[in-house]
Amino acid sequence: MDAKEVWIPIIAIVFTFGTTFGIVFYYLHTRNKQRLAMLEKGVDPKAFFPKPTANKLASLKWSLLLIGVAIGLFFASLIDHNTDLEEGAQFAMVLLFGGLGLLVYYFIVKNNVQDGV
Repeated sequence: MDAKEVWIPIIAIVFTFGTTFGIVFYYLHTRNKQRLAMLEKGVDPKAFFPKPTANKLASLKWSLLLIGVAIGLFFASLIDHNTDLEEGAQFAMVLLFGGLGLLVYYFIVKNNVQDGV
């Protein structure tokens, strides 16, 4: 093994961990500065902790998306076994039915907002 073959993975790992640490440190540092600025101005910092019931329909959105992806995978396997289409058609089925699940979510939320729920 050459020296270059040894150093490349080591440098990649160090760079990955360094970047991750930098992003986390920057996030925590700016969040702390923002909270301190809020305290100086007399604003309640509890605004950073939203109520858990802020989005009551979030679980509905994710469940409809995952159901759509599952149906897409099912139809993709049917297409794979019954036709000679390429993998792109299978990928398209997953995206199509996942998008249909989000579309169903949109109409449910739209109807609930109009009804005042």
